[in-house]
Formats: sequence, C-alpha cells, structure tokens
Amino acid sequence: MPEKWILLQYQSLPLQAKAVMSQNRIREWYDHWHGDVCISFSGGKDSTVLAHLVHDLYPHVPLVFANTGLEYPEIQEFARKMGAEFVRPKMSFSQVISTYGYPIISKENAEAIYYARRIRNSVGGGTRKHAENGSNCNPQTLGNQRFQNNRGGGTTSNVPPETPRVDGRKTRKDWHDWRRESIAGVGAFQPGTTSIFNKHKWLPLCQETQFKISHMCCSIMKKGPMKIYQRKHHLYPYLGTLTEESKLREQAWIRHGCNAFDGTVKTSQPMSFWKEQDVLRYIYEEGLEIASVYGDIVSVDDENFAYSPLPGLATNLKCTGCQRTGCVFCGFGAHLEKGETRFQRLAKTHPKQYEYCMGGGQWVDNPDYDPVAPKMDGEWQNWNPKKIWVPSKEGLGMKKVFDDCNEIYGKDFIRYD
Repeated sequence: MPEKWILLQYQSLPLQAKAVMSQNRIREWYDHWHGDVCISFSGGKDSTVLAHLVHDLYPHVPLVFANTGLEYPEIQEFARKMGAEFVRPKMSFSQVISTYGYPIISKENAEAIYYARRIRNSVGGGTRKHAENGSNCNPQTLGNQRFQNNRGGGTTSNVPPETPRVDGRKTRKDWHDWRRESIAGVGAFQPGTTSIFNKHKWLPLCQETQFKISHMCCSIMKKGPMKIYQRKHHLYPYLGTLTEESKLREQAWIRHGCNAFDGTVKTSQPMSFWKEQDVLRYIYEEGLEIASVYGDIVSVDDENFAYSPLPGLATNLKCTGCQRTGCVFCGFGAHLEKGETRFQRLAKTHPKQYEYCMGGGQWVDNPDYDPVAPKMDGEWQNWNPKKIWVPSKEGLGMKKVFDDCNEIYGKDFIRYD
C-alpha cells in the first residue's frame, strides 16, 4: 500500500518525469483491461491534459462527457469540439437539491450533515427509529463509550476512528453515528482534538438552518450517468483528478495508488500526483487548446503583475479567466476563496446563470417532517423543520442559503455579490 511520503516524493518530481510516470500508469490500466477503457472528460484543463497523455499512446480511446447542464457553456462547446460522447443525468440539479440538499462547504462536511440530521428516535416511524438501531442514541454516550473502547481513548489520530462491526463489516448505522458525533463534537471529536475529522464547527449550520444540505449532487449528476455508460459498454475509466484538491482523494491514493485495480469502483487516476502548476505548465509548453472560459495562461509576480511565461522557465502560472470550472452553481469550497470569488466572477461573465443561481427559491412543506419525533435525541437536537427552502421555477434560491451561512459565520463568509 502506498504511503504519504511516497506521494510527496512523486509530487516533487520534475514535470517530464511526472508525464512519463503517468503514461506508465495509463499503459498498465489499458493492458490490464485489454483496451476496454475510456476517458471521463469534464472539459476542464485537468481532463484536457489527461486526454492528451492517453491519446498520445492510444488515440482511439473515447472521451465521455457528463452533460449535467451545470457547466459553463464554453465547457460544453469545448467537449463537443473534442468529439466527446455526451451522457445525461435522470434528474435536474433543482430536483437533486429539493430531494437531497444544497452542496455547500465541502463534500465531506455536507455528507456528515446529511446523515447527522437523520431522525433516529421517533416513536412514530421516523427516518431512523430508536428501536431499529438498538443502541442509546445519546451522542455523548456513543462518543465516550465506543471511541474510547475501540481506540483506547485516543483523540489525536488523523485516521477515521474504528466503529463496531457486524460480521466483520461496517454497518450503515455505524457510519451515520460517526458522522453525527463528528458534528456534535463528542468522543474522539471533542473540541480541541487534532483529528481532521472533527466537524464541530458546522453544528450551527446543521441545526439552525431550514434547507437541506447534502453531498449527493455529484453522484447523481455526474457519476451516475457515467457508471451507466461504463457498465453498458464494459469500459473502465481514466479520471483526471489530483490528490492536492482534497483530503478524500489523497486518502484514496494512499489506499489504492493511481490504478484502483482492487477498489470497489475500478478507476485510474494517472495524474494523481500532479499539482495544478504542473497542469498549467504542461498546457503552456505543449501548446494545448483549452476551453475559452479559462482565458490565457500567464505568469504572475509577487505584486500580481501578469506577464507572458518564459519558455522553459514558466512559474507562478494562472489563468486570466476562470481558475477552476466544474459545476457553475456548486457551493463546495466557496467560503475558502480569496480575491474575486467564482460567484462574483459569474455575475460579470454569465449574468443569466448568476441570476438563476441566486434568484428564486420557495418555502415548501418538509417531506421528511416527523410530527411525533421528540425535539431531543439525548444531547442531540433533532433537525425536523415543518417548512424547508428549496429551488423554484425562477431559480435555485442560493442567495438565501449563502445569507443564512453568512449570518452564522460572518457576513463575508461566502462572498457572492
């Protein structure tokens, strides 16, 4: 199994060595599956580099683009120009939000909130009955007892705490309990612990807001239609993801390396150890065409003055347009942006999409409301509003979502206007 220090070594290699290593991983994946492979193509700069690396070896490998309707128009146009085959989700983004929740903060934190909000101690058939899970639902008790028993009371590990096993397998209830405890800040997640999985900061967001929050949009809008395509054609995908983009991707690399031959989901990430500067430099030096929404690639000095990169010495590179594309309306990471944010830029470059994103919204009856659920589950306050905020025909209503976040965490927590 790869280790973190190996990843750090790979990330420090020169660009040419990284390109050679990536193409070695591409060959391994292609040979293992006897050429039954495809490229999961997002239209972004990372997947453009991936397509170039793969097609340099195997020009016939198809590009597959998940047309969610959430991309910049320039990304969709570029995907068509590249000859990608389009697949589409069964649900619209507004339907996903209404059913599962808004994507805000990060995928990991949204997932924790989504499961933490499940009602478990209703006597009237709520989402998760007390009798069904067969344990004390007090998160303080769960935290103190289970985590101390399984990890010796330790609170400094950066590895997810172990949970009880049934027949050697982790149960769904264990995962839900673990997420609630990380939000509640109990057991191994007490405030002041060094665990990166402590999400106590997001407890007010979890309990004080009246809109659903979840991590489901990417799985439904992108991964779902891609999996259907791959199963139908019996193809195994290359993905252009980088470990530096998230902790989850780093953990996945440590478990499987670039090629997840033994993973539950069989995927290849041959550029995992690249950094964004590597991607930009490769595009510039190879003269690759990228989607016009990125603008040009320039070098930037310490005073933020942009100039044309020097051949062979391209450093501190950035795009003059969008730095990242992805889904236009995605709120993941919006609170971390410095300078002009993605939504402030969207208001200037694509005002129609901006108005649809921020405008609209409506109050509706909460389909998960449980009239007989108690207010408290031990020390935990159940999330059980009668009305919730969802998108409307006029728009997604994200202005209210961001305003509520800013009311909790400060007015400039998410800047959008």
